[in-house]
Amino acid sequence: VHKRGQHVFSAMSRNNIESGFSRGAVELAWSFPLGDYPYLKGYVQYFSGYGESLIDYDQYVHRIGFGLALTDWL
Repeated sequence: VHKRGQHVFSAMSRNNIESGFSRGAVELAWSFPLGDYPYLKGYVQYFSGYGESLIDYDQYVHRIGFGLALTDWL
């Protein structure tokens, strides 16, 4: 995780040793402020690899997701 101002960048990498290092995954994410709302952030996530969900644990996928996050308001 890396913070630059109110922007947060994160990365995750993993691999399965038993598969001969052939079933890995990489995930990159970025959250950023939206306008004048301090608790509302936009979110972008990229995933490439195996095992993003139980449904596609054995399928290689590329996914990009967009969303909103409510943060730091409690």
